[in-house]
Amino acid sequence: MKQHNFLFVDIVSSIFLLVMLIGNFMGLLYITEGNLVISILASMFLVVCYYFVVQLMKKNKEQMIRNKFIHHSLLFGAFFLILGFISFYLMSHSINIEYNCKEQIKKEATAKIKLVDTLVAEYKKRSRTDILNFEAQLKTKLTSYKSSRSINTKNELLQEPYKVDASILASSAYINVKQVAGAKVTPCFLKIQKNINNMDTTIILNSKKYQSVFDNWKRLSLVATYSKLNQYVDENLVLINTKIADLPIDKTPIIISYNKNFIPLNSPSKLNKLYPPKVALPFIIILMIHLFILIPFFTEKIRTYTTFTNIEDPKKKQKTTIEI
Repeated sequence: MKQHNFLFVDIVSSIFLLVMLIGNFMGLLYITEGNLVISILASMFLVVCYYFVVQLMKKNKEQMIRNKFIHHSLLFGAFFLILGFISFYLMSHSINIEYNCKEQIKKEATAKIKLVDTLVAEYKKRSRTDILNFEAQLKTKLTSYKSSRSINTKNELLQEPYKVDASILASSAYINVKQVAGAKVTPCFLKIQKNINNMDTTIILNSKKYQSVFDNWKRLSLVATYSKLNQYVDENLVLINTKIADLPIDKTPIIISYNKNFIPLNSPSKLNKLYPPKVALPFIIILMIHLFILIPFFTEKIRTYTTFTNIEDPKKKQKTTIEI
């Protein structure tokens, strides 16, 4: 029976140590900006400290009781309280994000991801309009030059964005407007179409992956994804403006303005100023977890020593050991 009791209390304590491991891991995951390795190692270190402190408290329980708690082993209890404070700090931070910041994080992330999708849509719209304008202008100028042989029109056709071969313009009477325009427009159209296909298979798919992280609140990748949103917007803005610079006519870059501020998920102190936490819930949770972790200490049996007077000879005292 003693062995069964020993196993039971240790199993219960281990279960709540596992709960503590997960709680500390989540808090550390936010603070380390999604660094899984550091978060796992640090939370495991804290749990190992919990385990050995409880074992030391068990081992020294008898001495603590005999000395009426005036004993050096009280340092283990103090260290246990320090561990509890650290865990409270980490878990309250995680709970604060979950209950107070979650919707705002989703809102900010969705706005930035949609901004990237808007950039792609703007490129598609502008490129298709631009290629039509390019074709129309080229045909108009070729037709005009064919009939007028204007030097100014010829110079325009020889320069960007048309760059018609001079040998074609040499004999204006035989210019096939449709054929010449097609030879210039088709490569531009194919290049634009390739750009659009690449955007659909990279940017749009990445945006869906990013959005999925916040819609499904994927905690393991949440912080890292959230911290990269500004970079994601800026990089795609540069990329799309590079593609716009290749358009034949309208090369005006897109200029955007958006809120680059972040909710400080990696700083509990800064976050608490913006979103004051409700400490009652995490305090109760931490208290209950710690009480269960201490079950092996509470249930540890110790020996106490009592004395009583021998009935036959009052001067003689007998020492009896009683296990409690």
